Amino acid sequence: MPALHLNVRPFQDEDYPALVAVMNAIHPDHPRTEEEVRHGDRRFWGRFRLHRLVAEHAGRLVGWAEFRHKVSEYHPRKFFVDLGVHPEVQGRGVGARLYEALLQELEPLNPFVLWAGARETSTRSVRFLLDRGFVERRRTWESRLAVETFDPTPFQARAEEAVRGLRVTTVAEERERDPDWEVKLYDLDLEVEADIPRMGDYTPPDLQHWRAGLLENPNWIPEADFVVVDGDRYVAHSNLFRSQHLPKVLYQGITGTRRAFRARGLALALKLRTVAYAKSHGYREIRTWNDALNTPMLHINERLGFVRQPAWIGFERLLKEVGS
Repeated sequence: MPALHLNVRPFQDEDYPALVAVMNAIHPDHPRTEEEVRHGDRRFWGRFRLHRLVAEHAGRLVGWAEFRHKVSEYHPRKFFVDLGVHPEVQGRGVGARLYEALLQELEPLNPFVLWAGARETSTRSVRFLLDRGFVERRRTWESRLAVETFDPTPFQARAEEAVRGLRVTTVAEERERDPDWEVKLYDLDLEVEADIPRMGDYTPPDLQHWRAGLLENPNWIPEADFVVVDGDRYVAHSNLFRSQHLPKVLYQGITGTRRAFRARGLALALKLRTVAYAKSHGYREIRTWNDALNTPMLHINERLGFVRQPAWIGFERLLKEVGS
């Protein structure tokens, strides 16, 4: 099919509704709202950069491309690039035009590494990245649990033993009880996040960026953020997030334990709490993602009955040698 006549320009605030429409046309099983996308964009201030372009055809937004720093893997010359084209006009040069324009915008920043991602079933996206010098670095598995049919009975004894002598509560309760709850939760997250497999090196976010990512997330549920407390110290937690477009679906966020408390069954105990919350509140499904190298969490999810979906592939392109 012939290439389209395109107008590629910087993203503007009034583009959000059209941008979200394109995103949802590409990934209808993971729909997003304007509020959710705006929240994600608000994480980028200070040293963290986000730059987005859009492509218009006949006055209609048909695609976008962006580069951004990764808050927890920050390097001034490493960027995650993302682009999408409405399915109705894929294969007509929109993605190529956006990508080339994005590289021109990136050039003054002297990048030496680009990261990108694609679902393994999206063969067009995978080929697009491979053709432009990206190589596969890792895979992340999406898994889904059918809440209504889940039976916790086989796991309850192990979970009860794991938390013996400890206190299990929620962030909602801790906010009312402990004036230091926020700093304690932040400190726990820093230790847990440091050991999660990722593309780059872990860079701990400051308290403000951590707060923006979690506490200011419009879909975070404090009543479903479960915390294990040893004495007065937070040692493990697991949380859930709503989906604004999918009222019967919850997304699993972090499930993590401090190093000194691992291999005791705390993650399993917390996962049971999240599933119980979902079931008691009428949700039908929990969705989660785990890096292929995060075998302990993958094993827990498989034991609980989470069903793997197609993987999301992480790609990397080395533009220059470090120091050049």
